[in-house]
Amino acid sequence: MNLVRPIEPKALSLDASSDLFEVFYIFSENQSISVSYKDQVADTQKIQCYTFSSLTVGYCDDAVLSISNSKTKYDRLDADTLMMIDAANQEYNINYTRAVNNIFFDEYVFYIGLSENSFDWLSPIEELQVGFIANLSYQGSRIGDLVSNEIKRLPQRTEFQLYKLGFNFYNNINLTQKLKYFYDLDMVLIKTDNYQDYKSTPTNNIKLKTGFLYQINDLNVSIAGSLYKNNLFGFEDISFNQRSEHHFDSAFGSIDISLKYIF
Repeated sequence: MNLVRPIEPKALSLDASSDLFEVFYIFSENQSISVSYKDQVADTQKIQCYTFSSLTVGYCDDAVLSISNSKTKYDRLDADTLMMIDAANQEYNINYTRAVNNIFFDEYVFYIGLSENSFDWLSPIEELQVGFIANLSYQGSRIGDLVSNEIKRLPQRTEFQLYKLGFNFYNNINLTQKLKYFYDLDMVLIKTDNYQDYKSTPTNNIKLKTGFLYQINDLNVSIAGSLYKNNLFGFEDISFNQRSEHHFDSAFGSIDISLKYIF
């Protein structure tokens, strides 16, 4: 995921790797229950500059202040790195799946889930909240206050949880022998626990994925579009924290192309 902003950091990218494990117990030819576990770890984000209100700190052309600190805990930072952010997510789901035969959907899934999210960040900007530099003024504001206010928007360092209750409906419609139209509708209710709201967070999300699937023997090719009511909230939890919270009250869409070989 990539984000472009008008202030520093002007470009942010989030790259994460995921592992998903799921175990099924099949009751009958049209019913099953499963337990799934997803582990997601993000690559460390490295930020060169950060804007606090009107004050830009770091190692870029816009910076008015560069800082470093000799404390051992900051040894991980490169010479031109102001901040590092790490993130991880583990999600546990219990899913009930039932195949049906009607004009509206082929199967539905009812699920409950728990998502555990952990973030950590490292930056010497913390040291600007107190001391000599903190008491200096910049454009009429105390530097310590500018920094302290912005730090409240950084990801919290204590783990927080998201509890989920969701329904998923899936349908395939045959257009030709090899071509199908499909839609995948997911509706989820979400409750946060131990999350420190910066302003406010949604309590639900809806995802609709629809497109075409072309099957050639064991090879499946699909082209689809996805639309989310409240961005990726409840679906890609590693992207959600205090810093990104304000992006999760608006719709988000994507175009997906996939190639799957079954063996």
